[in-house]
Amino acid sequence: MLLCACAPLLACLAVVAYVKARFRGPGVRPIEVPECLGDTPGVKTMSEVMETLRRVEFHARMPRALAGALIGLLDLIPMALNTNRITAGLVYPYPSAFEPLMLESRDGTPVCGMLALQEDAGARPALILVHGLYSCKNTIGILDLAVRAFYRWGFHVLALDLRNFGDSGRFSEAPTSWGYRESDDILAAAEYLASLDQVTTVGVCGVSLGAASTLLAAGRAPAEGPLSGGVVALNGFSDCARIMDHVMTMGRPAVERTGIAFFFHLLLAAKTLLSGPRVFFDLRTYTREVSCQYYEISSEELDRKASPVNAVREIEVPCLIVHAEDDFIVPVRDAEELLEAALDNPMVEGLVVPTGSHSLYPFVSRRWFFEVLHTFFAYWGDFSLVSDSRSWAVGADMDIFGNPNN
Repeated sequence: MLLCACAPLLACLAVVAYVKARFRGPGVRPIEVPECLGDTPGVKTMSEVMETLRRVEFHARMPRALAGALIGLLDLIPMALNTNRITAGLVYPYPSAFEPLMLESRDGTPVCGMLALQEDAGARPALILVHGLYSCKNTIGILDLAVRAFYRWGFHVLALDLRNFGDSGRFSEAPTSWGYRESDDILAAAEYLASLDQVTTVGVCGVSLGAASTLLAAGRAPAEGPLSGGVVALNGFSDCARIMDHVMTMGRPAVERTGIAFFFHLLLAAKTLLSGPRVFFDLRTYTREVSCQYYEISSEELDRKASPVNAVREIEVPCLIVHAEDDFIVPVRDAEELLEAALDNPMVEGLVVPTGSHSLYPFVSRRWFFEVLHTFFAYWGDFSLVSDSRSWAVGADMDIFGNPNN
C-alpha cells in the first residue's frame, strides 16, 4: 500500500534523474537538418505535406487504458502542484540549455516560459509548445517534446505557460478564458521569437486547451506573419460552452469517465481554494463569475470568441488538426466540426487516428507521433539560413533578458 501511494512521487523522481543524467549541460551534438519535401523549390502546399503525413503508418503499441494510467502516474503530482502558484512547475526540470523567459501578452498580462536557442548554427525555425487545462510546461509530454525538438530536430524551442498556469500564474491574477485571451499569449510569444535574428519562422504545437488557443491565434495571424511555420492542434475542442458542460458531466456511466470528471472537479476546487475569492466546483460557474468579470465580457460573447469553430475559416497559416476517435475528454466530433467548418479553407487539414485518447500519442504510437510533427514543422519551417556545418553548440549564456517586455 505504501509503495502504491508513493508511486507517483517515485515516477517523478525517476524522470528528474533521467533528464539530469542525459542532458547535463552544454555540449556539441549532431542535429537532424531535414531536406525539403517539395519537388519545386520555394513552393509548398498543404496537399503535398498531407500526402507525406498520411503515408506515415500508425501502429498502436500500447493500450489506451495503460497509456492513460502511465501518464496519470507521471503527471499526477505536477498537476496537483500546478493548482498553487507557489508550487507550480516545480517537478520536472528543463536541461540547462533552457532559460526562463517572461513576456508581456498582447493585453499586458505577463506570461512565462522556458526558451532554448540554438547557438552558432545560423538562423533556423522556432517552435512554441503549449499545454492543456490544469497543466503547464513542466508536464512530461511538453518536456519530452521540447527536449526532442531542440536536441534532435534542431529547432529553437519555447515551452510556454499560459496565463493562470505554471510560472505565469505567479505574476498575474488573470484567470483562464478558454483560449479567448490565451491566443494573445501565443501571438505575443510568436512575435517575440520572430523578432530575433536567429529565428526564421515560428510554429506552434498546442494540446487540448492549448490546441484551441493555437487555433484561435492562427485565425488572427496573417499568412506571412509570425505563425508561418505552421500550427498543430492536438485534441482541441470546437465549442467552448459545450466542452465546459461535457468535462463536468461526462462521468456517466463508465467508471473511467467518472474518475476523470471527478478529477476535473477536484482540480478546479483546489485551484480556486488556494487563489480565492471562493471555492468553485463547476467550470461554467467559474467562467461566468470570475473570467467574464475579469475580462469585462458577457458569457455569451466569451463562448463565441473562445470557440475555434468560429475561427478556422479565417486561418491563413498552415494548420494541422490531430485527433483520436477514442478521446472521451474532447470527443472526436469536435475535430469533425472543425474540419467541416474549414472545408473550403485549403490551409486547414486533419489527421484522425483510431486510438490515442486525449493526446496520449507519445505512449500509444510514439514513432508515428514524432514523425508526423517533425515532418510537418520541418516542411513549413525555413532552414534556408542554417549553417553548412551539421553540428551546433548549446550556449551557456543566452542574452534573452534583453527583451524590453521581460
